Amino acid sequence: MIAADTLASATIADLGTRPPARVTSDAPMWKVVEEMKSKGRGAVLVEHDSALVGIFTERDLLNRVDHSDPLWSHVVVGDVMTPHPMVIQRDDTLAEALRRLLEGRRRHLAIVDDRKHILGMISIRDILTYIAGKFPEELLNLPPDPRHES
Repeated sequence: MIAADTLASATIADLGTRPPARVTSDAPMWKVVEEMKSKGRGAVLVEHDSALVGIFTERDLLNRVDHSDPLWSHVVVGDVMTPHPMVIQRDDTLAEALRRLLEGRRRHLAIVDDRKHILGMISIRDILTYIAGKFPEELLNLPPDPRHES
């Protein structure tokens, strides 16, 4: 069984993150959506001069873009992104990442260095996949207990 202190000390670097979806701040929506689809991500990191300046998510696509405008796909991401997004660094713990995600009601965090250069992106799914991978297969494949069903 996995020790609680193993999870408590795990860092962002331990995750082995996937490459982030990223665009420049002048990218049109069609390019943003294409980048998110090609990388299989629910968010795209927005950069300017190699530094993180914002994040744009699936929620933003639904709530911040006026789809009644026939030219919505040409809206520039810099006009609808969330500027100055919450970030995390590689040596921060997964516990800290979860705290930031839950407190901010977010699903994605940019991983940056000291100069705000993008190193990657993690999602709540990435963290849960990592944690689930630490449990023995026998535990994860136990049949459901009817006494615990709602």
